[in-house]
Amino acid sequence: MVKLEKSQKEFLMLLLENENPQSIQTIQNELDISRRTVYYIVNKINDVFYELRMEPINNKRGHGYYLTADQKKVVDSILHSDRTLQNLSPDERVHYLICWMMYPKTNIHIEDIMELFDISRNSVFNDLKDLKSEIEKYDVSLYFDIKNGYMINGQVFSKRALLLYYLKILLKKIHYKSIEFLDVSEVETFYSRLQQISLKMHNEYDDYNLLAIACLLNIVHYVDEKFDFSILELRDLEKTEELHMIDKYFQDLNVHERLYLTIHLLGSKAGSVIRLDDSQRDIQLFELALHLVDLFERQTSCDISEKNELVNSLYMHFKLSMYYYQLSIQISNTLLEDVKENYGNLYQMIKNLCESMDDEFPFILTDSEISYITMHFGGHLKQVQGKFYALIRVLIVCPSGISTSTLLKREVEDLYANVTVIAATAAENIAQYKENIDFIVSTIDLDTDIPWIKVNAILTKDDKSKIASMMSLNMQTYKLNKDNFSGLFSIIQKYVDPIQMKNLKRDVYDYFREGNLIVDVVEEKQLRLKDIVYRDHLIHIDKDIMWDEAIRLASVPLLKTNIITENYINEMIGLVRDYGPYIVIKNRIAIAHAKTEAGANALGTALLINKKNIQFEDDLNIHYLFVISSSNPKEHLQILKDISMLASDDIDLNALLDKNVDEIMELIKKMVNRT
Repeated sequence: MVKLEKSQKEFLMLLLENENPQSIQTIQNELDISRRTVYYIVNKINDVFYELRMEPINNKRGHGYYLTADQKKVVDSILHSDRTLQNLSPDERVHYLICWMMYPKTNIHIEDIMELFDISRNSVFNDLKDLKSEIEKYDVSLYFDIKNGYMINGQVFSKRALLLYYLKILLKKIHYKSIEFLDVSEVETFYSRLQQISLKMHNEYDDYNLLAIACLLNIVHYVDEKFDFSILELRDLEKTEELHMIDKYFQDLNVHERLYLTIHLLGSKAGSVIRLDDSQRDIQLFELALHLVDLFERQTSCDISEKNELVNSLYMHFKLSMYYYQLSIQISNTLLEDVKENYGNLYQMIKNLCESMDDEFPFILTDSEISYITMHFGGHLKQVQGKFYALIRVLIVCPSGISTSTLLKREVEDLYANVTVIAATAAENIAQYKENIDFIVSTIDLDTDIPWIKVNAILTKDDKSKIASMMSLNMQTYKLNKDNFSGLFSIIQKYVDPIQMKNLKRDVYDYFREGNLIVDVVEEKQLRLKDIVYRDHLIHIDKDIMWDEAIRLASVPLLKTNIITENYINEMIGLVRDYGPYIVIKNRIAIAHAKTEAGANALGTALLINKKNIQFEDDLNIHYLFVISSSNPKEHLQILKDISMLASDDIDLNALLDKNVDEIMELIKKMVNRT
């Protein structure tokens, strides 16, 4: 048997996957090696070829190295026989498992994985742990039950996008004939058809991508799944030559699969203009996530908890969004309307920020995309003072993905100051937390003896009341005969037969799970801009003034009423000096504010209207300067939303410039009411 070093295999795989000669520079970049190492590898491979009585690797002057068709057949056989599943690295095993478990044709249990890779039970558990960590970034989750074994759950497009992504990684390391969950004969049939289409289309398609698509089709074509193509007009697809070719060569696929295959084929053109070098794209997406978080902090003055985690989670989300975009696939967030309804202020702020950075996003900003970004931010806003003050340990069970579970965790902790969310996990992991929790908040039905309630992924008012009712049974706030009691049950059990106590608890928890409440959470009314812009907080001037002087002048009413301190004013000015005129939005409006701890004693707003310009270094024509103060990091988001609405293109603020104070107050009320 021919033995090749890892670098030699990677070199040959690169030549095998490409029809065109590969230049030395391309090889250096792809394999991350030096020019000298390229020559060394070529010489070593030529020694192997000599032993096999083969011609040396071809080198076309000015173009690069390539393999002939006969050489490719031999190399393909060598790589296939040399690589077995038993010598995969842990990372490669994880990638294999992801592809295997996405649409398993047979039940997969621990013993099956041990046998396949010839590894220990502990190694399997470590691989599964790494797998969970790998896929939770992408809104899919690992599921297990005793009867059906392991599988990966999630929305159709999420699963398919990830499947193709990891198949491409896997096929760079393992020959498709070594992947045991593939039907090799069918893969080759699909691959041959795709190659015929490519030939008819003048070889426009990347051959390596065609093989990956053939493997994908083999895995998914038998699954009965429907797709929503509303974002991509079907009449546009019907015009493509790709669809006509697929209708001809893939008559055995249903119409949904043909449309889906058409999109993948369109996305696999070798000359696609939207392709970026992976390292370049990664840097771009990471910088985008960092810029968005920094801008949000500056423009809202909200504190972000675990900022680095938020940046990383956005970065991973952007990678997936970019991937969908490259495939011309649009993912719809099923929680979009819930986000808009329950996080309307935050959603609008994120929407405004993203639109202001539109040229930095390498993919289309749909409402669904913005709602996903909103969920990531919502899960990392620092909590404010809650309504209850007992140490309650809660477990979150939410299989919908990391952004949803992070947001739900933050919502629960935000409501109740002394709640500790132990973890957010999948249902199969509940047992490991059993001794450390008081109850479970879940978005799915559970089969467990631990007290639990079912809520929506984004909490409604009734959900919050359910949690409050459950907490009332556990809070250490009851006092009887100078003794403290751990929840209501600890009092009741003094008067109830121990045999009946278990039944009583079960019936009470069932009562809550059916939607009955004993505590009603009254949600605080959101104050609007018209509610906090008072007549004496409005200043009207007609003179040229610099931006820093304008901030000081606009702040006077808030300073006089002790809503803000002098330090708060200095902090607002300092932020603009540090970051430039980021406070300027649209429609000649600027909004100055700082973080609560800088000296914000209460919620308040003042408005300076200048008939002439408020001057910035960039010659910006600003006539309206709002100063906002908030003692609560979140309560001013509605005010920011209202001001942002005033800055929209369809509102004409020129009418304010020549009005008196009373007329201005009335106009602001009317404008806000319109929004």
